[in-house]
Amino acid sequence: MVLLVLVLLLVGSAMAVIFSAYQYRILFNQHQNLVANWDELQVEWGQLVLEESAWAANNRIEQIASKRLAMLVPEPGMIEIVRHER
Repeated sequence: MVLLVLVLLLVGSAMAVIFSAYQYRILFNQHQNLVANWDELQVEWGQLVLEESAWAANNRIEQIASKRLAMLVPEPGMIEIVRHER
C-alpha cells in the first residue's frame, strides 16, 4: 500500500514537472513574440519621429507660408512691439 502511494506521488510529481515545463515554454514563446513586436514598434516610432521633424522643418514651413498663404517676412520698419504693462 505504501509503495502504491509513493508510485502515485512520483507519477503526480513527474506530471507536475511536465506541465510546468510546458507552461514555461508557452510563456517564453509569448515573451519572445512581445519582444519582437516591441522592436518593430521602436523602429516605427523612430521613423515617425524623423518624418515629424521633416514636416516641421523651418525652411519647409517658410516655403508653405510664402507660396500658399502669400506671407512675407516683414521689413524691420514694419515691426511693432506691443507690451502689456500693469
